[in-house]
Amino acid sequence: MQEKENWKHYCASPEDALEGNEVVLMKDGEEAFPALLSAIGGARKFVLLEVYAFSDASIGRTFADLLREKARQGVPVYLVYDSVGSILTDRNFFTGLAAAGVNVAEFRPVIYLKPYWNWIKRDHRKTVCVDGRWAFVGGFNITESDAPRSMGGRGWKDTLARLSGPAVAGIEKVFWEAWAASTPVGGHAKPALPPSDPPKAGAKRVSVVYAGGIRNVRSIRRSYRYAIDRALDYINITNAYFLPDRLVYRRLVKAAQRGVDVRIIAPRETDYPYVRLASWAMYAHLIKNGVKIYEWQGAILHSKTAVIDGLWSSVGSHNLDHRSLHYNLEVNLNVYDRSFGAAMTKAFREDLRNSKLITLEEVKNRPLTSKAASKFLYMFRSWL
Repeated sequence: MQEKENWKHYCASPEDALEGNEVVLMKDGEEAFPALLSAIGGARKFVLLEVYAFSDASIGRTFADLLREKARQGVPVYLVYDSVGSILTDRNFFTGLAAAGVNVAEFRPVIYLKPYWNWIKRDHRKTVCVDGRWAFVGGFNITESDAPRSMGGRGWKDTLARLSGPAVAGIEKVFWEAWAASTPVGGHAKPALPPSDPPKAGAKRVSVVYAGGIRNVRSIRRSYRYAIDRALDYINITNAYFLPDRLVYRRLVKAAQRGVDVRIIAPRETDYPYVRLASWAMYAHLIKNGVKIYEWQGAILHSKTAVIDGLWSSVGSHNLDHRSLHYNLEVNLNVYDRSFGAAMTKAFREDLRNSKLITLEEVKNRPLTSKAASKFLYMFRSWL
């Protein structure tokens, strides 16, 4: 029991886990979007927003109007958006924000005549920082798909964590690195603001783990791997694009083989059906070795969360796939705390009620064409 209570047992880099934080879990868009708008609306010092997709739809215009209003009030507002993620949004939308005083930058602008490599490395993070007081980290984009139905959106299933305390500075640091790597829209690049020094806000230990740059390119996977290897009771993973590399895949199997209750929720409905089809190529082996696979039966699942033994939890933008591991800028919060772990575990168990267990018979009895397509796509998982 003492080993279970020792957070260092699950932490790959204890020196990076900061004390004195508070973290609040937001289980869906109905909770997340009002909280984001409220925090931005209350900003007095600055707003930093980093997002993969920002659309010129109703929810995007709501956020854009609020950002313009804060800039008009004299609050420094900085926005980084990804060129590919926001490719369907007219550039005039962003130049209009810049003209209104919002500092806007585009991550790796798409150049159509350049080769594929110009397209592949993307900023997949979704963060909002306000006044050095709050940082929001999760999987929500600012699009009609992500917005809750009460705000005219499609209500995709996703998760957000609201952070306060010293670890907020880590999210700000990640933002400014992306800002420095991006291209200004509608003017010259504005300098970074001085770093915040957030006071303690609670008792939770939090690590900010991120992908971006050579040193940290695999830090999120490393934290997953380390915690999975040390799991004693259970591993609960919810992931929108479940195509783990062999290192994580084998460790999940080994955990199940040593008696850990390993459960994974993946999507039934998805915006990338070929990823789901490729995932099914793994299911027979996982199920045979004791891993329980479920498919979410509601609106499209876009969450990227995990909880292990109720003491290690992770919320962020990182999918368990090749693209997040090798190419994208990603960020997760790893939280080492029993109360937050209990909230994560409760949310997972509630989601199981709306998920269907995949059986070995179901996998084996698929049509031959479906099996062949799964195997073929799985061979090319590095490109999905």
